[in-house]
Amino acid sequence: MTQLSVRHWTPKYVARWLKEEGFCDYVDLLCNKHRLDGTSLLALSEYDLRSPPLELKVLGDIKRLMMSIRKLQKQNIDLLEELGVPFGGLSPSSSGSNLEWLCNGDPGRDCDSTNTAPVGEEYQQYTNGKYKQQMRRLDPEYWKTVLSSVYVVFVFGFTSFVMVIVHERVPDMRTYPPLPDIFLDRLVLANLDYAIKKSTDQV
Repeated sequence: MTQLSVRHWTPKYVARWLKEEGFCDYVDLLCNKHRLDGTSLLALSEYDLRSPPLELKVLGDIKRLMMSIRKLQKQNIDLLEELGVPFGGLSPSSSGSNLEWLCNGDPGRDCDSTNTAPVGEEYQQYTNGKYKQQMRRLDPEYWKTVLSSVYVVFVFGFTSFVMVIVHERVPDMRTYPPLPDIFLDRLVLANLDYAIKKSTDQV
């Protein structure tokens, strides 16, 4: 089987390779049920093993199988490049762009522990459940305060400017006296007549 290129491996050859590597329990799942051939075997990532439809549950088997697949990938780098399959710790995301795959080839991180995003921080979740801290955005309350301050300064300056212009354009009171207030004059006269009439009645 070693003489045959991985490109030409059928599910039968993949099953034989799995048995040689000690993964007989997964032959039926990978080869019979999902018909894994040589090229699809090279394209497998740890995310594929963990997520549906495979959903392998035994962590030790996942790690050992992934190490065996990496050895096979390393021996067939040229084929991986020809097929456009990423190698070296990258895994395609669901949107089509490449994100950092923390559980493939990053020995500095623990990939098996349960990780949740801390409260009060903004985090981006990777497809494997890990979190990466994003740049913190300014609190909306701060934005409101800043905008309110700018608005106050603008209104204060605009009002002062208008008051200066109006003061400069007010006509001279001696040349142009203000118009009489007819309503107020009539009200004062009515009150005065009422007071005089009341005082006269008392006398």
